[in-house]
Amino acid sequence: MKAILCMIVVSFVLGAYAQDAGENSQARNLVQAAAQTNPSSSKADSGDTQALRADLQRLKILLNQMRTNLAFVQTTQTPLKHQFELEADAWQVIVEQMERRLKHMEDRGTQVESGR
Repeated sequence: MKAILCMIVVSFVLGAYAQDAGENSQARNLVQAAAQTNPSSSKADSGDTQALRADLQRLKILLNQMRTNLAFVQTTQTPLKHQFELEADAWQVIVEQMERRLKHMEDRGTQVESGR
């Protein structure tokens, strides 16, 4: 039973990884297009902000896939399922931290531009 559950989880993770490869290239293209259309006086800060925004978007996609895959696991509470729930919660904390950092970086960039 555990072997079957593990096989199911592994297949979902591999499927999510394959989907993510396509979404990664799309996210990268969006970030590159945004960087080209939004020239900034402080390219380093702008590049860092754009990179953080792209990373954050990718993490949100992966977290959503983790939670979607978790829904397909048995309804009974197993240690393996609980571990995946904990990992998804941990990634949610990281996503929220990155959102706060991005907001801080954007606010700081706005203050620098308005101070000129």
